Amino acid sequence: MSKTDPHLPDSPVEGLIPTLNNTGWMTEKMDAYSADFAEYAGTVRGEVLDIGCAYGIATLAALENGARVLACDMDPRHLEVLDARVPERLRERYRSQAAVMPDVDFPPESFAAILAARVLHFLNGADIELTVRKMKDWLSPGGRLYLVADSPYTGPWAPRSGEYERRKSEGDPWPGYVADYASFLPDHVNPAEHPDFINPLDPDILARVCLDAGLEVLSASFLSSSTKHANGRDHAGVIAMKSDG
Repeated sequence: MSKTDPHLPDSPVEGLIPTLNNTGWMTEKMDAYSADFAEYAGTVRGEVLDIGCAYGIATLAALENGARVLACDMDPRHLEVLDARVPERLRERYRSQAAVMPDVDFPPESFAAILAARVLHFLNGADIELTVRKMKDWLSPGGRLYLVADSPYTGPWAPRSGEYERRKSEGDPWPGYVADYASFLPDHVNPAEHPDFINPLDPDILARVCLDAGLEVLSASFLSSSTKHANGRDHAGVIAMKSDG
C-alpha cells in the first residue's frame, strides 16, 4: 500500500499511482492547471465536476478550498477509494458518480467549472470533440473548463514525437494518434488489459477543440509532470471559458 495514504495502491513508479483498470496513472501532485481548477473551484458558488478523477487528487484539493464537487470516474473502484479518502468534515459538499466519456451526460448549465485531467488522450478525435461540446453545454455561463492531456513528449510513445511533428506540419488534425498501443508494452504485459490506442495531444489541438465548441480560450500551454523524469512538456493543457452572454 501507499506509504502516504493507506487507501491507495502501491506503485512501482515514484510520483505516480496506478489505476485499477490499467488505463493509466494518477499523479501524486497536481499539474499547474489542475491546481488552478482546485483553487478556482473554491471561489464559485456552483458545483464543479472532476471527471476522470481516479483517486481524487484534484477533488480533495477543491473540497479543502470550499468547493462543492461531483467526482466522476469510469471505474467504480476508484470512486470507492476516493469515497474513503474524503474526510467526514467535507462530505456534505461531495458526491460521486460512475461515468464514461463520451457517453455520460448532465443537464445544461450544471457546473461552474469542469476538470478533465489526463483522460482525453484515451479517446479518439471524434469522441474528444463530442465530449468537449457536451462539457460546454454543462457549464454555467462564465464557467471554466480545464483540460489536461498527456503530450507526445511523454510516456513510452515519446520516441515517436518526431513523427508527430511531421504529421502536424502536414495538417493531420490528430498527429499524435497511435493505433498500436500494444507495441509499446513489454513482452510480459497482457495487451488485453490496456487500451487499444493512445491519442497524445498538444496545446494547439486542445485550444482548437475548445474554440470549435464555442468556448473562449484563456490559456493553453505545455505542463510539467510531478515526477523526477519531468521534461516540461509532459502534458498539454487548456483553460477555456463559456461566454456569460
